[in-house]
Amino acid sequence: MAQTKNQQRAAHAVAAWMAHLEWNNTQLVAATGADPGTIGDFLNGKRWPKLGTQGKIERALGWTPGSLRTVAAGGPAPEPGDPVGGRRHDRDQNDDALRFRRPDGLTDTQWQRLKDEVTGYVEWQIQRTTRDL
Repeated sequence: MAQTKNQQRAAHAVAAWMAHLEWNNTQLVAATGADPGTIGDFLNGKRWPKLGTQGKIERALGWTPGSLRTVAAGGPAPEPGDPVGGRRHDRDQNDDALRFRRPDGLTDTQWQRLKDEVTGYVEWQIQRTTRDL
């Protein structure tokens, strides 16, 4: 079933974020683990994705859960570069923050612990490497 006008707005918002991130459809498919046909049909306005796929798209883009449904209901669309879900997606050359893509199935506590451990390890490796220069 074809998308409503607001659902098309949501698809356009996703496409704008993809352009900002310099992603193509293949990269969004890889980031979400969703079916390529589903992503293509969503972006082309042919159909609206199921709730699980919506969540995968939102996580891949760093959007707050429910953002696609908010836009589809007539709400505002996230703008590229806006802080959304606690993250910024601007491509500032001076940005040295680590960015992580959260895998499915982790609790908030597990996810935070994993990020902290990986960040600590990377910082240790950087310090170790710079001492050896």
